[in-house]
Amino acid sequence: MAPRHSNGNGQLAETGKLRGGQPEPPATAWAFGTADTLAVCIAVLTLFVYADVIRFDFVGYDDRIYVTENAHIRNGLSRDNAVWAATAFYDSNWFPLTLISHMADVELYGLRPGMHHMNNVLFHTANAVLLFYLLRRLLASCWMSAFIAVVFALHPVHVESVAWVSERKDVLSAFFWIIAMLSYVRYAARPKAATYFLFTICFVLALMAKPMPVTFPFVLLLLDYWPLCRIGGVSPEPHPDCYEARPFKALIVEKVPLFVISASSAIVTLIAQKSGNSVVSLQRLPFGLRLENAAISYVKYTYNTIFPYKLSILYLLPPEIPPVQAIAAAAIVILVSIVAIGKARKLPYLFTGWFWFLGTLVPVIGLVQVGGQAMADRYNYMPSVGLFIIAAVGVPALLKGYRRSGVIIAASAALLISFYTVSTKRQLQYWSNSITLFKRAIDVTSGNKVAYYNLGIVYAEMGRYDDAIECYENALRISPADCDTIHNLGLALMNKGLPDEAAARFKRVIKLNPSYGKSYVAYGNLLLKQNRLGEAMQQYKHAIEINPELPGALNGVGVVMALTGNPDGALGMFDKALSINPDYAEAANNKKSALALISKRGSKQ
Repeated sequence: MAPRHSNGNGQLAETGKLRGGQPEPPATAWAFGTADTLAVCIAVLTLFVYADVIRFDFVGYDDRIYVTENAHIRNGLSRDNAVWAATAFYDSNWFPLTLISHMADVELYGLRPGMHHMNNVLFHTANAVLLFYLLRRLLASCWMSAFIAVVFALHPVHVESVAWVSERKDVLSAFFWIIAMLSYVRYAARPKAATYFLFTICFVLALMAKPMPVTFPFVLLLLDYWPLCRIGGVSPEPHPDCYEARPFKALIVEKVPLFVISASSAIVTLIAQKSGNSVVSLQRLPFGLRLENAAISYVKYTYNTIFPYKLSILYLLPPEIPPVQAIAAAAIVILVSIVAIGKARKLPYLFTGWFWFLGTLVPVIGLVQVGGQAMADRYNYMPSVGLFIIAAVGVPALLKGYRRSGVIIAASAALLISFYTVSTKRQLQYWSNSITLFKRAIDVTSGNKVAYYNLGIVYAEMGRYDDAIECYENALRISPADCDTIHNLGLALMNKGLPDEAAARFKRVIKLNPSYGKSYVAYGNLLLKQNRLGEAMQQYKHAIEINPELPGALNGVGVVMALTGNPDGALGMFDKALSINPDYAEAANNKKSALALISKRGSKQ
């Protein structure tokens, strides 16, 4: 009897003789090279759709942190910088591989943003092609696998992961994640220690790019159930001869090293996030509200995958959620889960696809809340594959027996791909610069104070202070006591030449939060411009009491010292400021002036 392989709908397809323990593609179904031709088409189509990114700029949200204002990244690839990436908790996370990839980009291209964007596109293109080959092995259907890979490549919900330089971690992590799954499928067909080691190493590399793949061992168990059908007595059909059916307990034991790696990564991530004070406490965000948001987010992720219309870089967590919404969302998630479990043997693709989607979102669904977002499109990069599998396998299964079902499926697929191509091209344009990005977030969400705030920063950097002031005031209408916004509003007013209004904002921040050191510095700078040196010194000293390593305060003290005849003391303050922030241009210029004063004094003596 010829070995069999799952064809993706619960039926087994003849696959010919085994070759090195691996199933051959059906000789009668596909001409040689069809799969490779489809892979090339997927790559070309992806590159065509995303070609515009070569003209895009860095955006004013995280790109500063990860690239443009990070001294380690800006200095390029070096041994010292690589050691820093491997040992530092940066931005409340540990992802050394991502940081090193940004260093490599700077080493190769400098700070030309187009090339940084293009590398994201290349990784995304590789991911789509690799996903095609993975699914072809799993589903034994070239066209079905190609459809899923194309939808993955062109879906608008993935634009954020690809067009945002800071989300290199998404596409890089997924790259190793998919390779790890490919290696696992090979291992399942012919278990070897070398293959096990390969997919384990790829799993570790995926975690080093972004910790989200901690669910990887659970995804493998889903694949063991279907379509690999490795779970003896449980899987929905007799296992293919090329895969060895084993007891469920044995498959768990097989993955113990992976579970240990996942647990270790989760612990490291939690430590990193707590060290950066990023984890929101239960006092600020009760667990009940987290559960409500998780249920609603699952529904919204599903909706955005089906109807990718009003996509935004920011979806803020609401202060409260109507109970009816939360109950309805939870009911939908529970109902679909019950159906997926109840129909697991008859509709195995629904079981694997749905729990792939649910499970891979668990690390970012908000039960451990980091930051103020309710959800994010970037989190759906790999989870969405589960929904794509359900659609690609389920629709043909539902239409089986209908006349012209093949024509209907082909026409629907072509129409959907065309729609995604146009939608992604359009969605991509919002990422061309910071202004279009944050304006889009304001247009498609309500009460988005963070979008207004960040748009204000962009306008202020461009010298458009009236626009910046308007954005900050809009943000304050939503959150009147936000110290960051009030402080930045004060800076914009000061730069516009309205010192009294600016001073009022800095004083308000200090009243709201006496530990807000930046406003003491800003108020001190304002007083310094008015030649009120004693009062300025007082503000700088307040800031240093709060934070002895605040470069702006140290620089301010140095300026007052230099103006009051103490250039030696000023030099020490400038040196200390530069030791904390070597890129602090103002302190560097002031140091030169202090040295000139000291030199001039020495020449007179």
